[in-house]
Amino acid sequence: VFMRQESFTVDTAKYKNIGRDKTRLVVYFSRMGYTKRTAYEAADALGADIYEIKATEHTEGTLGFWWCGRYGMHRWEMPIETPNINLPSYEHVTICAPIWVFALAAPVRTFCRSAKGRIREVDYILVHHTRGLYANAADEMDALLGLRRTHLTSIRCVTGIYRETRTETK
Repeated sequence: VFMRQESFTVDTAKYKNIGRDKTRLVVYFSRMGYTKRTAYEAADALGADIYEIKATEHTEGTLGFWWCGRYGMHRWEMPIETPNINLPSYEHVTICAPIWVFALAAPVRTFCRSAKGRIREVDYILVHHTRGLYANAADEMDALLGLRRTHLTSIRCVTGIYRETRTETK
């Protein structure tokens, strides 16, 4: 399973529509590439700019899996590089996040807390390996950002195979 996960790649060159609509932004964190692919697909469909949240902790490979699991299990924030994006300049932001141990991934938790009051309108795309909607993670992001989401998309992905999508509109 780890070999299959670690060999997953995303060819960002094939997404030609990214950056055409300067009013929209897609923000994402991805440890294995599954959420990255989802974020690039969303940004391409919307013509949005794209921004990657980068953790300063070790998140790669098998050791990174266990380290991230520790953060996920305790619902801790994880240190990230200081975001260098002008969030208030975008009318709408889509945040793409993986689910760790049935909750929001730690780097996204940190990003949301730091972005409070700087995002006008938001929706979420959550990527996980179970059949849940994960409204709990979306509710946490709402609370951290201090606003209410316009939409939630929940995508089930098992070792790079996207199996099911569920949505919730508010």
